[in-house]
Amino acid sequence: MIRMATQTHFSLFHRFLHWTIAVAIFLALFTAFLHYGWMNGRAISSTLTAALAEKNITLSSDDARGIARKISRPMFQWHFYAGYVLTALLFLRFLDFFTKGRKFASPLSKEANSKQKLQSWLYILFYLALTIVLVMGLLLKFGPHNDLHEIFETIHIYCGYFIGIFVILHIIGIWLGENAEDKGIVSKMINGKE
Repeated sequence: MIRMATQTHFSLFHRFLHWTIAVAIFLALFTAFLHYGWMNGRAISSTLTAALAEKNITLSSDDARGIARKISRPMFQWHFYAGYVLTALLFLRFLDFFTKGRKFASPLSKEANSKQKLQSWLYILFYLALTIVLVMGLLLKFGPHNDLHEIFETIHIYCGYFIGIFVILHIIGIWLGENAEDKGIVSKMINGKE
């Protein structure tokens, strides 16, 4: 049974997990954005083909895609690194939850107010989405490339969207809290003190 931590002090380990998870999520989202946006294989191959055509050089679409993959692969490798780090950090976060208690109220608690219940549900959905995105990512990387591959990729992408939305909501919530009743929350997450 998970018990809730009643203190507002954040241990060094908790803060380490928070910030390393934040950096790894940022790296994963940024590399995914690049991979599906500016450094998309199709976009690179069409740009390459068009640029070479201006010089009267023809390149087959297969060759252009192969070159595009070689260009984008080193960048996207960082997406995998972020995923591996996040998998280890999520395991440590769950271990921390079960040994020291969670830092948010139970969404089913009768003592929790509406704001606390909403925050709790968002955290639960965040950790669920993060778990799913990591499991799907590992299945995409190491699992068989069969009919399920496209389903895994779709789930991976949509959970990634939710994580991105959560990060934005988290930052907005912190800003609102700092300007209202939760003054000093950023300071507590940096230095661990009230």
